[in-house]
Parts: sequence; C-alpha cells; structure tokens
Amino acid sequence: MDEKDRSRILSPYKKVLQWIDDTRAATNPHFEEAHNILYRAKKKFEQQRSREAETWTKPSDKIGGHSKM
Repeated sequence: MDEKDRSRILSPYKKVLQWIDDTRAATNPHFEEAHNILYRAKKKFEQQRSREAETWTKPSDKIGGHSKM
C-alpha cells in the first residue's frame, strides 16, 4: 500500500507502524528492493485492470443486431 493508505489505515496502530519501520531498517536494502518490485507489479495490474474496464464499457457494434441463429 502507498504511504497515504498506510497512514490512514495503520495510524491508530503505533506498535504495528514501529514494527514496519524496524523491519525496514533491519532488512535494508532488501526490503526496499522487494517492495519496489511489488509496487511495479501493482502498477502493471492496475493498468491491465483499467484496460479491461475500458473494453467492457465500450458499446458493442452488435447491440440491436440480428442473431445468425
């Protein structure tokens, strides 16, 4: 999740936020490398979902056409 969502969702949970920060510090640079890969994958999935949504919302040329059956 991005920083905005992280803050919104986890802000009441100070111990969880501290644990995340401690884990990040203890595992860097690997933590950041892994999360960069995950963020790129998330972006690709969002782009794919957006393209698919556009395909589903476009009117079909077949609407109102006659069946070949």
